[in-house]
Amino acid sequence: MKINFSRLVGLKELRIILDPKCKASKGAREYVQKFYSQLKKKNPNLAILVRECEGVKPRLWVRYAEGREISISLTNQDVSDIHKRLQAVGAVRS
Repeated sequence: MKINFSRLVGLKELRIILDPKCKASKGAREYVQKFYSQLKKKNPNLAILVRECEGVKPRLWVRYAEGREISISLTNQDVSDIHKRLQAVGAVRS
């Protein structure tokens, strides 16, 4: 999958929480491995936090500049599903 990330406006932080070994976090791990560097390169001032913790269900937290936060479950999602979810909340544009 080839994705061209645009510069994001209005976002303050992206947090991805995942289990480093759990099958339910596989898509989240793959998304981070494939796209973290591209996303960070296009958005150098955006805080992108990836937290690994055993026993957690994978989640994405998006915090907007005005302080509003959205949490999205990433359980058993593949890379393309995760990207679609990020697009839906305005966290990525491609």
